Amino acid sequence: MQSLRILAAFSPCLIAAALLFATTLPVAAKAKPTAVPAPSSRSATKPDPGAITGPATEVVLTADGKARAVIILPAAKYADDLSTQSLLAHVKQMSGVRLPTLTEAELGDVRIEKGRLIPTRVQSATDTFILLGESELTRRLGLSLDGVGAGGIVLKSSGNTLAILGRADTAAGKQRPDENLRAVCNFLEVLGCRFLWPGETGKVVPAKPSLAVTVNVRFTPPIGQRGIRFLAKGPRNFDEGLAQLGLTEADYRASMEAARRVESAGGWGVWNGLGGSIGLAGGHAGGGLRGGWDTHGQAHPEWFALQPDGSRDQAAAGGRWRLCVSNPGLVERVASDLLAELQGRPQPALSLSPNDGGYSSFCMCAACKKLDASNGPKITLKMFRRAGAKASEDLAYVSLTDRYVHYWNAVVERVTKVVPEQLFIVDAYSYYSDPPVREQVHPNLVVRYVPSSVEGWKGWQAAGARRSYWRPNNLHGGYREGMLKPGARAVAEALQGLAQHGMLATDMQGIYDNWATQGLEYYTAARLSWDPSRSFDALLDDYCQTGFGAGAASVKKYFLRSETAREPKVSGGGKGQAPTITPATLAELRALLVAAAKATASD
Repeated sequence: MQSLRILAAFSPCLIAAALLFATTLPVAAKAKPTAVPAPSSRSATKPDPGAITGPATEVVLTADGKARAVIILPAAKYADDLSTQSLLAHVKQMSGVRLPTLTEAELGDVRIEKGRLIPTRVQSATDTFILLGESELTRRLGLSLDGVGAGGIVLKSSGNTLAILGRADTAAGKQRPDENLRAVCNFLEVLGCRFLWPGETGKVVPAKPSLAVTVNVRFTPPIGQRGIRFLAKGPRNFDEGLAQLGLTEADYRASMEAARRVESAGGWGVWNGLGGSIGLAGGHAGGGLRGGWDTHGQAHPEWFALQPDGSRDQAAAGGRWRLCVSNPGLVERVASDLLAELQGRPQPALSLSPNDGGYSSFCMCAACKKLDASNGPKITLKMFRRAGAKASEDLAYVSLTDRYVHYWNAVVERVTKVVPEQLFIVDAYSYYSDPPVREQVHPNLVVRYVPSSVEGWKGWQAAGARRSYWRPNNLHGGYREGMLKPGARAVAEALQGLAQHGMLATDMQGIYDNWATQGLEYYTAARLSWDPSRSFDALLDDYCQTGFGAGAASVKKYFLRSETAREPKVSGGGKGQAPTITPATLAELRALLVAAAKATASD
């Protein structure tokens, strides 16, 4: 089966080419209604007396290779939208039929009787009218996006109409997006289409000369901003790995581009639910101090972290300088700079997160240490003798979370006295990832939560945190080697748990195109970001069945066995040491793939 040969196309690693790719999918019938209704952005039009009521009924799109439906667009400008082109292309690829299109103006006057659309001026040779996008006509039929939130969709078949409606999910002020694309993708899934991984081998487009459907979906994604980072350049030293395989980066890019091409339009990310924007874009921001050491170091060295050698000099730290967050002058300066930036008006959430990494130690002055909870979780701090020195010693200490929450609260309290609605993003990361023990989290703080522990986030909630922006590195492990990394179930459990406890957005690290060995993980992350209510086992079942047909049982066994395949991490340390898979287990996994290939040999 062609699916079993995709591995070499996407992962440049030799091991990856011997194992598998993967992915999964969602089904429209699982959709849940939005919990927070959003008003329609369009003018109100009262439904006609004969508008659609009651349950969905079957409508016919094609029959025996002939068109039985016409697509009705609100206006001519929608003809070139990707949603329109994707619907046309997939229906043609399935049935061999290209459906005709008309605008509402071309359709002319219509009556609505008993939920059926009856043109009075244009005689249509088709039975079904596909209404793509919310319009005056859909509202007359009683079909609208009223009550559906950002990024939401409505799909309904009834009478002789099929409505496919989508609401934009991008931040206000941006160009009009193709708001109906996700609704079209979800509808195509109802017809049996899937997009399991990038490229034609990852597309499932069943051959069906006759297409009929009954659908009734009204859904708003509960996570308003759904992001996974696509790392096109690959990890550091990627070029060295390619050279070992006798490839150049140009070779790799050309083969990747060829492998990604699909016959029917639409991208993997949007198809599988990624997207949306609620204005959250956190990042390491030097604790909010504009200019850092270069601007303030000479005049205010006391604002910077005391190093083990007794100096506060951060000149050699580059852009990774650290602060003395107990310093009241620093707090006042950061708050005053922020107020000057805001000019009395709230902006999208601003980051107060510390700088990441580097060769500079966290402050160990008496005042900062006093802010640390003596009964906090135990950690091991890496301490560099001075900023810029790579030599370090480990220090047994406690979590630094309480000191940072104290600092963030102090800054935010000053700013919100003037701009009460302003939100700020802070990080639960590194030595300050554990929940605070003593401090309470200011209500205007959005916590960019890096761990994957649901229990850890519950600890933050107990300390007053109400909003989380999940920024895990959960897709990051094994990215250099492209090794088999069966973490899809853990990704699902974290997404589902965090979605139930105040998660507003995701920003996952990241997709490195190791589709052979991490594809199921990538797919699960995208699909459950769109609908976290879906069970992982249902996702896996659907993936195996739609992607592998007669080989589904063996492929599912492969994935379930891979969850327990890795041996404990090799002891003794050393770069590149990692969990291993024994030769016997590799043989067992390979035998399952061979069995799947035999089962699909005639497919």
